[in-house]
Amino acid sequence: MQRLKFFGFILLLIVAGFGGGYVIGSRAEELKKFDAHEAQTPHADATRRQLTGVELGKLPGELELNPDVIKSLNIQVAAARQAPNTEPLVLAGSLFLDSSHLAVVHTRFTGEVVRVGDAVEINPKEGDSKLRQVRAGDFVKKNDIIAVIWSKEIGEKKSDLVEALSRRNASKATLERLEGLEKGSVSGQVVRDARRQFESDLIAIDRAERTLRSWKETEEEIAEVYAEAERIVRSENPKDSRVRETWANVEIRSPLDGVVLERNISIGEIVDTGFDMFKIADITRMGVLANIYEEDIPKLMTLGAGQRQWRIRLKAEPESEPIAGAFEVIGHVIDPGQHTAAVVGWIHNPDQRFRTGQFITATVEVPGPSNAILIPNSAIIDQGASATVFVAADSSRTKVTARHVTVIRRGRDFALVRKASTENTGSEEALKEGELVVTAGNLELFGVLQDNPPATAAKSP
Repeated sequence: MQRLKFFGFILLLIVAGFGGGYVIGSRAEELKKFDAHEAQTPHADATRRQLTGVELGKLPGELELNPDVIKSLNIQVAAARQAPNTEPLVLAGSLFLDSSHLAVVHTRFTGEVVRVGDAVEINPKEGDSKLRQVRAGDFVKKNDIIAVIWSKEIGEKKSDLVEALSRRNASKATLERLEGLEKGSVSGQVVRDARRQFESDLIAIDRAERTLRSWKETEEEIAEVYAEAERIVRSENPKDSRVRETWANVEIRSPLDGVVLERNISIGEIVDTGFDMFKIADITRMGVLANIYEEDIPKLMTLGAGQRQWRIRLKAEPESEPIAGAFEVIGHVIDPGQHTAAVVGWIHNPDQRFRTGQFITATVEVPGPSNAILIPNSAIIDQGASATVFVAADSSRTKVTARHVTVIRRGRDFALVRKASTENTGSEEALKEGELVVTAGNLELFGVLQDNPPATAAKSP
């Protein structure tokens, strides 16, 4: 009995399997038939989209719009304009100190710093002023004393001049006395020796004085040496002579009007001739170093000497008023990493607003392309390497046509588009001055063309 039940169960499974396989096979056959039918007659949801109120025109890329869709899409147009004769070329760069307006101050003699120049400091609260040592940031005028050095060399050379003056006075007196004697009192050789000694003393004076002048001693300082020699002749008390106190001092004066950038000395410090005591710069004129890409260099090269002007604006103050300047040098070396060359020029900085090392942008007006049209950036629809704009037939905006264009250059708000087709882009069409380009709603219109390619977009005649 149980054996019969077992065989019956096995038979049931065989029947069920055969039936299921038949059902699955039939279902697969139906799916194949459905896919083939859908391929020939797509479902209504799979048909190409058609924006309500937009009809395909008779020409490829042409769309006809009714007033409702113009309003709903907020279709806006702008007139294409002839590109200006010049266009701005913006270069990035930085400021530097003009070497022709920078002075590094050294001493001409090794010595000890005995004094640092004075600067006036005004108390803003009390309104009174006091003197203090000059320091970095102070303004100094040309020939202002900024330091005093005590030097053995200058003291010795001044003493040599005093000695030569003293010998000259003695030899002159001897010569005059001998020449005043009666003939035959002394031999002619003695007189000639006295005259030669006097001339030798004159040469020694001239040599010592020329040396002091070559060391840039002033006329007043040399006059003090002569006065010191006269004092010695008169046997005046040396303690009463102010000159003796400053006999070996060398005054260090500012070589130009400018701002002290560095002060590297203190009183009592020993300095030599190679030590940078001060750095003083006239910052009313600043150097400008900007970088230009190699493909833009020809634009600058076309500018004449009188046209090489630029406007400088600080990157930290993009809304500030620019300052006019000029550039003089276009570098001959291309940076291999950035493929840029250096453009060097200058700007006036009378109010000391600019500082060395600051980042700037330099704007140069260069000749613009003659075959270009200016349109808003929003009118351009980018498609990889190509670009498309919609052109309205008139201000009613009821009929627009897509055109492929070549973008020459883009600015912040506007772009330059080539007027005519080129040999390499024969499919591109001319964009004329005064034509109306769509600046808003164009992306939605472009979507309609994408869903209805030109090959099938034209209506049946």
